Amino acid sequence: MVRLTVKGGATLPVPEDQLRNTFKKFDTDNDNQLSIEELTKAFQYLGSWFPAYRADRSLLHADANNDGFVNEEEMNQLLKYVAGLGFTVHRNP
Repeated sequence: MVRLTVKGGATLPVPEDQLRNTFKKFDTDNDNQLSIEELTKAFQYLGSWFPAYRADRSLLHADANNDGFVNEEEMNQLLKYVAGLGFTVHRNP
């Protein structure tokens, strides 16, 4: 489960919309889909030790039409995959 770490070290579940927004901010060309490069940067932000590997795996899980991108319709599958990995999104102090 993806959790949010708050001041004092406590963790809370991350709302799906917050996780979705985290990924959407890496859509740097604003085409409403995430490329392998954008996914890699997102996983790097989330603290993955192997962000390129995670980006590749996320495409395998989420890219239903096999076009090499995660679009709006495929975003829920991406979020399911990420939620199962246990990443933490940190709130800025």
